[in-house]
Amino acid sequence: MLVKETSALLKTLADKYEKASFMDADPSRFLRRYSQPRDQELAAFVVSQLSFGQREQFIAKLDAMFDAADGWALSSGNGGKPKTRGASFADWLTSGGYKKFFPKSQKKFYRFFSYADMAELCSRLAQIVEERGSLGAAVRARYGLADASGIATVPSELRLVTALISLFPGVKCVSQNPKGACKKLHMFLRWMVRKGSPVDLGLWEWANPADLLIPLDTHVLQESARLGLIAPNATASAKIAIELTQKMAQVFPEDPTRADFALFGLGVDQNLGQNDTSFRKF
Repeated sequence: MLVKETSALLKTLADKYEKASFMDADPSRFLRRYSQPRDQELAAFVVSQLSFGQREQFIAKLDAMFDAADGWALSSGNGGKPKTRGASFADWLTSGGYKKFFPKSQKKFYRFFSYADMAELCSRLAQIVEERGSLGAAVRARYGLADASGIATVPSELRLVTALISLFPGVKCVSQNPKGACKKLHMFLRWMVRKGSPVDLGLWEWANPADLLIPLDTHVLQESARLGLIAPNATASAKIAIELTQKMAQVFPEDPTRADFALFGLGVDQNLGQNDTSFRKF
């Protein structure tokens, strides 16, 4: 059991940081760029897969991509809608509008992801939408098949992320091993599943927040170790994510990933005195 003081601290910090202002310096700032749920989940998935490295760099890449998508919608005669909140990210994908922005080139778009890698990701997302109507519907279908795509071979805590991974076989931009940390995928799932949050969207009403795992970024690992929640030498892995999430369920029953806000926020506070200007370390 966690000591009373640690539980109280985590609850206080979660209340402090789980506010709309959290999105100002976080990739979740893009979650409400579009108003339609289908657009929101597709955009959020791409955002999550590019959310690593220097924040300023990947934010700039995402801004450029979304500007291109919205500009394509405007130039395609889709009602002459304004560039913000009016365009359809799903239409940009399913109509192949992404191909101009992401030509099949091995030139790097961001870090080790090439333009061709991004085109492959967009193509697969378009295919999923055309087949299932939405990414959430596709994940739900896989999640409900315990004997499909390796889901039956992983611990119950990894079934949801395994269902998501199974939709992207061989896609370089998407982690392929559910037993790894899969931080970006767990962050995306938190955005989709947690309900009643000023940050997370909660679009997948069929999914249970209790089935989520905490995304293990640098701040979360550091502060979890400092508080004695995980071993001091623990590294990011599914095993550590499960261990930490189970402990956080003692503090936030049925919604353990709310602790992500507390641990991350605490990490920011601890680093402010060390000239940490990156806000979130990916």
